[in-house]
Order: sequence, then C-alpha cells, then structure tokens
Amino acid sequence: MDDLIVEKRAHALCITINRPHALNALSRACVDGARTALARAGDDPTISVITIRGAGDRAFCAGGDVRAVHDLLAANDIDSALEFFTREFALNAELAAFASRKASVAIWNGIVMGGGAGVSCYCNVRVCTERTTFAMPECAIGLWPDVGAAWFLHRDVGHAFATYLSLTGARVRGYECKIVGLATHYVELSHWERNVAHKVEALGEGCRAEDVAATVSALESRAPGDFAASYGASDEGRCAIEDVFGNDRRKTVEDILREIDVRRSTARNDGERGFWSEASTSMRKASPTSLAVSLELMRRARGQSLEWSLATDNVLIRKFLVGDDFKRGVDAMLIKKTGAPPTEGWSPTSARVVDDYFAGAPESKL
Repeated sequence: MDDLIVEKRAHALCITINRPHALNALSRACVDGARTALARAGDDPTISVITIRGAGDRAFCAGGDVRAVHDLLAANDIDSALEFFTREFALNAELAAFASRKASVAIWNGIVMGGGAGVSCYCNVRVCTERTTFAMPECAIGLWPDVGAAWFLHRDVGHAFATYLSLTGARVRGYECKIVGLATHYVELSHWERNVAHKVEALGEGCRAEDVAATVSALESRAPGDFAASYGASDEGRCAIEDVFGNDRRKTVEDILREIDVRRSTARNDGERGFWSEASTSMRKASPTSLAVSLELMRRARGQSLEWSLATDNVLIRKFLVGDDFKRGVDAMLIKKTGAPPTEGWSPTSARVVDDYFAGAPESKL
C-alpha cells in the first residue's frame, strides 16, 4: 500500500496521506512523495490548486513518524534520524513557497498534530471539520513544536496563544479551530465530501487562492447548533491566556506554572478550573528542557521570518536527538503508552542548558 496517494482531478492535484493504521503519521516515503508532488504541481500550468487530507476517518495526520526515528536512534543511526527531520523541514519550506504561487487546501478530517500541522498550516485554505482535533504536543515526548510552528502559530493565533499551545499541548477541537484562528473555514466533513470538494477541484486553470477561499466560504457550514465555546476559546479565557502566557517579562516556566495554580485556585466555575488544571497537569508531565526551550523559542520568534524559524528548528533538532528526553519520551508516551513521564525521569534543565540548545541558531531581532 502506498503511503501517499496523488491524483489529478480536473485542475487539482489531490494528495492523500495513506497510513490510517498509524493515524497518517508521516513516513519518509510520505515526505519525499509530497515533495515530488509539489514540484509536479508547481511545474504543471494545468494544476491550479493542491488539496491535502488524510485517509480514513480518524486523522488528517498525527505528526511525523517519531517511533521510526526512535528506532533509528536505538540503532545508533543518528544521521538517518536527523535526515528525516531535515527532509520534513524542507517540505515545510516548499509548501510555503508553493502557497505563495498557487492555491493550496488542507482538509482537517481528524487529528492534526505536530508534523500534521506542518503539512497543512502553510496552506492558503485550512478547513476544520467536526472531526478536527488540533494540538502541538511535542513537549510531552521530549521535543519542541518544530516544523516552523514558531512562525505559523504566531501568524495564526498570536504570541500568547502560540505559547500556550506549545507549552501545554492543549487540544483545540472542531469549530473552535476557526474561532482561535488556526483554520480559515469550517465545513462539516460530509458536506465537504458531497458538495464542496468537487467545486474546488473544478475551479478553472489559473484560479487563485482567493478564488478557492471564496468558493469554500460560499459553502461554509454554520457553527454546530449546540456549540458553546470552551473557556480557552472564549473571550474571557483568551484574555487570561494573554495575561499568563503573553507577558513579555522574563518569566520562567516555573513562574508560569505558579500563575496557572493561582488561576486554578481562584476559578469561578468548573470550566475555568478544569482549563487551568489541565494546563498544569500537562506541563508538569512534560520534559522540563522541552518546556524551557519552547518558551525561549516563542520569545525569540516574534517578528521573525519562516526562514528564521526553520533554520532554528534545524539547529535545535541536532541537540534534541543526542539528548535523552526524546528517546525516553517516545518510549513512555507512544510505545509503552503509560500516560506518565518516563520512569527514568527527565533530564535536568537550566538557563545554561537552554543557551546550549540555541548555540549556532540565527540571531533574533529582539
């Protein structure tokens, strides 16, 4: 079975990540195949738009295949592990370059995490559905939000919410992805498949991203009838996120955790209390080094370019692959599935450790 299915339909090149048994996690074959498909679409004047989705009904893409990378590291094949990430980051850059010339659409037909965001958040049109669950949970496995996330999260949701998503791995579901800015449109999946997809595919040669967006907007679904924003997506919650995660003072991760605990203890209702409890629990389970590096990255990334972000990611990945936290985190969370930190514990961290991780990274304007 091919890991990637590429089909031309009218003036659209339709890409399907075809690993439903692995929640469509990106294999090297997926990454290389997508890069080839992009080059083909870019050179073909009869292709005006690409669409990207995942096979099956559970996931768009749950991220890069970090279990395979874990196995490479276990075999002491660091070069191949590093090559997987550098190829993935190159794909991210190529997706962004393609979106500057032609239209691109991602249909989030399920879980969108980590590398799944990296193959979709560069698209001009990002369609969330009632099945969408978006998250950047890398700190839980001893990594950091890579794939240029420091750039596109700032662009889409702003500094505070980007930092919140990065440190907590919080999940944003369904229509809320549009409310907070991650998605550009909301379309129920059955409606997309019956009524919208073929209209996008049938747009004429030379159509622009604006034409695709207008077509989807005209057929967009309304918010679910029983929809009520969760605390984190509400105006009140987003103001609180701004206060806790967006303050430009040099807060440490511990400072943020203390503020979260105060918010939890003074919460006025169960929704607010549950929100801060979940944030606290998630951060306290995560790798301290991942949290500290992610916080520093989000600060450095303000006002930076995508090129800066991906160059920084390429520096950081070399540091993370030779450390212990990634191997321990994948083993605990994805292989043994304990739902708890590694039994060996996380590596200790400090300001000096964080400085070492960023040694050799591009300079920040700030």
